[in-house]
Amino acid sequence: MFQTSFSSSAIFVALDTNADESKEFLSFYIDASVLLCTLVFLVIMLLILFKSKKDYEAILHYSKATKFKMAFLFLVIILFVRQSSLIRFNLPYLILKSGIEYYNESKSLGDYKNNKIGDFNSVSRFSNDDEDETYVVIIGESTSRSHMGIYGYYRETTPGLSEIKDQLLIYKDAVSPHAYSVAALTKILTLGNYETPERISKGSIIQLINSVGFETYWLSNQRPIGPFESLITKISLSSKKHKFLTTTVAGNSTVLDGELLNEFNEVINNEAKKKVVFIHMMGTHHHYENRYPESFSKFNDEPKTNFKSEESFYKINHYDNAILYNDFIISEVISKLDSLNSKSFALYFSDHAEEMYSDLDMAGHNEDIYSQEMFDIPFFLWQSQKFEESNKLYFVEDRKYMIDDLFHSIADLLDISAKEVERSRSIFSHDFIDRKRIIKDTINYDTFFD
Repeated sequence: MFQTSFSSSAIFVALDTNADESKEFLSFYIDASVLLCTLVFLVIMLLILFKSKKDYEAILHYSKATKFKMAFLFLVIILFVRQSSLIRFNLPYLILKSGIEYYNESKSLGDYKNNKIGDFNSVSRFSNDDEDETYVVIIGESTSRSHMGIYGYYRETTPGLSEIKDQLLIYKDAVSPHAYSVAALTKILTLGNYETPERISKGSIIQLINSVGFETYWLSNQRPIGPFESLITKISLSSKKHKFLTTTVAGNSTVLDGELLNEFNEVINNEAKKKVVFIHMMGTHHHYENRYPESFSKFNDEPKTNFKSEESFYKINHYDNAILYNDFIISEVISKLDSLNSKSFALYFSDHAEEMYSDLDMAGHNEDIYSQEMFDIPFFLWQSQKFEESNKLYFVEDRKYMIDDLFHSIADLLDISAKEVERSRSIFSHDFIDRKRIIKDTINYDTFFD
């Protein structure tokens, strides 16, 4: 029906929804044919169970040797199914596995989900209660700045952003601490960094924002539960409201980021006067051809690369088209904010980047492969006129910055003070102090790729 396999994310969404959403879902998708099919399968299952009763009773009278052989054969079959991909389509197994995963994840997510304001010390922020404020943090996925027109790429992959380039603070030397999402974002969104990774559990930027009275929203086009999503979800659930648009593993998801715009419009049109919205995109994650609609299929000629092959041309073109669509989404968010005529900003960055036949004959990201391209991310800020007039930021475009310190930069943008906030770690602050940029917890980025 949905062209996807059953997963623990489906269980998560089903169990974490409310009664009204469940009724809407069932009324929309469940019709007479589905009910009839379900009934037929139930009857078949009951008949098989009834007929197998005599077979089961016969087994009790088998010899020990025969029982051993049967048990051994059963074990071999189970191991074969477990080691092959067939187990992924076995519904009883998936229901049991997903139920257990949901229980375990829900238990582990409890602290962030229930403690919305964290345990920060001496938190303060001065603001006019009557003033509307709407701030957006857009989290990209697998997007390299080297393939973006606003960073000098030979193809115009960012026409929307290029049109408003003079309104953007574009930072040219920002890097991610890791080349995969979970390790990067668990540091980016929390107090954790390479110096003190254990502080990941000590509080998120979302909790800090909640503690000064903002309404916070997490809108995601990535699935909530899986080996690479669960820890990110744990952090995101400290938002006051959250919504996930897909339950499918990233590589197979075909839900376009444009769906996030509908959710975003609903949020900014509600009555809350002070909002911070986190938009977690699918961005330019592989498979790149699934990241944009046909109308954005612009780049089809032979791209520039030292690694010439049909595969490299195919992937580079799809990747650039995905960035073109990425540009459309970001530009639409900025345009909507601009129309509000309130204090607002849109901060965009990617969790990590992507090797795209630049230094290596490959496309993708992998922590075990040494490629500078995987760490070089886009990082830029748009400000409304009202925000810019009241917040004079200190802008140095070539500052050497690693976004495991983003907690402090966002706090600085929002003018939130706390004992845990360090202005010297904010890229927007005059007090910014250069630090070593240690990627993968052990490698000095600035000397390793020099």
